[in-house]
Amino acid sequence: MQLQASTSVASFQYGKSPLVLTEIFSESTSLSCWKRTPNRVIQAYFDSVSTSLRLGIRNVFEISSLKSNLDDLLPDGIGKEQAVNDIYQLADMLTCLFDCSGVGLRLTAVDQAMCPRFHVDNIPVRLITTYLGPGTQWLPNEYADASKLGHGSGGRVDDESGLYTCEQSIRQLSCFDVALLKGSAWGESHSAAIHRSCDLRQNESRVLLTLDPI
Repeated sequence: MQLQASTSVASFQYGKSPLVLTEIFSESTSLSCWKRTPNRVIQAYFDSVSTSLRLGIRNVFEISSLKSNLDDLLPDGIGKEQAVNDIYQLADMLTCLFDCSGVGLRLTAVDQAMCPRFHVDNIPVRLITTYLGPGTQWLPNEYADASKLGHGSGGRVDDESGLYTCEQSIRQLSCFDVALLKGSAWGESHSAAIHRSCDLRQNESRVLLTLDPI
C-alpha cells in the first residue's frame, strides 16, 4: 500500500520553462525542475571526455571568471564550447536567483553511485543536472517518512526502513533536467528534498554537475 500524502499541496514543481525554478521559494516546494531537451553535442562531448573527468572539478568560482576557468580546466574536444556556455548559463541563473556572485561547482564523471542511500543535503539549496547517463532519484516529501533517514533507519536499507512503502513513490530526473533541491539548512519551516544517486549498469558512466550559491 502506498503511503498517503500528508498534504494536498505537492512538494515539487516541474515545468518546461526555466521560470519554474523560482518555485523553490514556495514554502511547500522542496524540489523544482526545469525539463530540458538533451543537447546531443554536449552529451557527445562529455561521453568523449568522461575518462578524463574521473578526478572531477570541485572549487568555488566567481561568476565573472567562470567561463575562463572552465575553458582552462575542461578537456579539449568537440562540443567543449557548448558545454562551457551551458554550465555558465546555469551558474548565472543561480547567482541571479539567490543574489550572489559565486558558485560552489562540482563536475564529475562516475561509474558507480556516489550516494546510494536516500538523504538530504546539509546546505540551503543545490542545483543538479546530469549531462550523461541516468539522473538523480528522489522522493516526494508527501510520500516519505523523513524520520527514517540516516540513523532513523535503524541500520536497515531504504526499502526496508519504512522511508517509503512503494517503489512507485521513487521519482527520477532525466538527463539534462535542471533541478533545484532544498537542503536541511534552508530553514526550519521547510522540508528538504530527499534524494540519492542512481545505480549504474556495468560499463555505464554518468557525468553530474552540482552548483551551490556562494
